[in-house]
Amino acid sequence: MLLSAPVASAQQRDSIPRDRGQRTTTLDSLAAQLARTDSALALLRQQVATESVTAVRMRSRIQLDLSARLVLNSSLTTGAVSAAELPIFAAPSRANANTLAMAPSVFGISMRQALLGGSVSMDSVAGATLLADFELDFFARALEAAPPLFPEPRLRTARVFLLWPRTEVMFGMETPLISDLNPISTAGVAIPVFAGAGNLWNWLPQLRLTQTLATRGQWSAAVQGAVISPNASERAVSATPATDIGQASARPAVESRLRLRHGVALDDQPAQGVLTSGFEVGIGTHRGWLRPSRDGLLTSWALTADMRASLGHGVEIRGEAYRGSLLRGLGGGGIGQNFGTLGLAPTDVGAPLTDVAGWLQVNAQWHPMLSHGVGCGTARVVGNRADRRRNTVCTGHATWRPAVPLFVSLEYRGLRTRYSDGPWSARHWNLAIGIDL
Repeated sequence: MLLSAPVASAQQRDSIPRDRGQRTTTLDSLAAQLARTDSALALLRQQVATESVTAVRMRSRIQLDLSARLVLNSSLTTGAVSAAELPIFAAPSRANANTLAMAPSVFGISMRQALLGGSVSMDSVAGATLLADFELDFFARALEAAPPLFPEPRLRTARVFLLWPRTEVMFGMETPLISDLNPISTAGVAIPVFAGAGNLWNWLPQLRLTQTLATRGQWSAAVQGAVISPNASERAVSATPATDIGQASARPAVESRLRLRHGVALDDQPAQGVLTSGFEVGIGTHRGWLRPSRDGLLTSWALTADMRASLGHGVEIRGEAYRGSLLRGLGGGGIGQNFGTLGLAPTDVGAPLTDVAGWLQVNAQWHPMLSHGVGCGTARVVGNRADRRRNTVCTGHATWRPAVPLFVSLEYRGLRTRYSDGPWSARHWNLAIGIDL
């Protein structure tokens, strides 16, 4: 026992330095963790302070969230087309062999399809949730014969929504109610793909009402109505100053749509993204009036159907179809024609044209970095009175997103347009490189 005490004391003495070393290491580790925590808190405080300083606020003190797409589009077009940068239909070389659009091939680089947008939201406005957004591009005057070298801003859409549990009111500038869907594309942004081949896309001032009729689980049915600014994209022959014959009717256009939807979060899905769940189908009507001359009043009409549905496994299908008359003002109806062969008198505008058209696109996203899709659209003018009698456009696209916010997209567009003297074809390739902010 006497001999064991010194041994025990020696063991205790030997263990003291090791305990102190462990305590020192532990203290150093805690100090390092505290230092990292302090650094993270300092960075967080800096980010919060920066955000509070840089946040954009309106005069009403509502925060404005900005978004942007900066994209460089380079394109190669072979064959004569309506416009080389964004072709809508193939053009016969006999039309005007001296114009740029008639050249056998055209190459260009542009940033006119860059986008700038903003959005705000506010609760408890007349008992509703208020949402508002706007979007601009830089495509003003870009389709003129000699477009400006420097892009000019153009207002695309501007919308204000008032949302109640079963009622929605929207006023602003938006696509027609009967054709509220566009194909996915990075090449056809300023003018959506399949314009003149089944897609009625034109942004028009309007007042829109949506009323939910019934809901059951994720199913819902709603009826919609809209009063829209009249537009024919056609000038009166004898009017001074020149007046759009839709506005000359002195009455608005009206539209209606019956909607069936499955998926409560469908509105949250991006319009230019692959639908991950749910579907929506709708049928609609359009009625407008045109006054091409002092004594005549013509009726513009359309019956429409639309669909967007998720097929599961990262695949979706979307499309629209219509039959109607005098629809050029809605965005390329009648292959960009309201009237057929001209009459004998200078004031005659020709016979009103009716067309049957539609488009369909299938898109897939099996990997977060890669998405692609294919689609076709066609429009056929009834009868033989039109110059352009049938227009078919088929596209394929692939988009690669190697890192946020960068994207690279390649898109192909093939066009075939039948005229009174036969068909004409053209091809268009577009490479887009940009960032989404």
